[in-house]
Amino acid sequence: MNSHDALPTLRSDYQAFEALILSLPDTQFLSPMNGWSPRDVVAHLVGWNDHMIDASSSILAGEPPAYYADAPNDYKIINASLVAQHSSTSKTELLRHLKSSMDRFVAFLVALPPVELTADHGVKHYSGRPATVMSIVDSVSRDYRDHTRQVSDWVGSP
Repeated sequence: MNSHDALPTLRSDYQAFEALILSLPDTQFLSPMNGWSPRDVVAHLVGWNDHMIDASSSILAGEPPAYYADAPNDYKIINASLVAQHSSTSKTELLRHLKSSMDRFVAFLVALPPVELTADHGVKHYSGRPATVMSIVDSVSRDYRDHTRQVSDWVGSP
């Protein structure tokens, strides 16, 4: 499998999330729902896109990603930091940062030799399964799908 085969789902999941966020009025974008606002979700994803480049690089180097340390906390420390770091309340600005961070992640993936997507470098995910770059890509896609569903449910969209 090469990186181009892995990208359509990632791009599609990202685009569905972006379209949903674009459809929200600013008041809804900023309104807290279950502790987070859609703005907070965008800020979270901006940061995670960049974290996943670092995580993939760690896996390729045979090292566990740093974010594994926050898994027992359900990533609450990382997420709070990302929401604070990307503090803009401008939907346009945050979506620009989201696109930029996704573009960096995709560029990173495209530059990898295809074999590296599924290569086992001896790193174990905290669940016990091998950690690979492809597992990172799948995780990011799943995060976009989950947050699209979550925000859609919050705002009562179909």
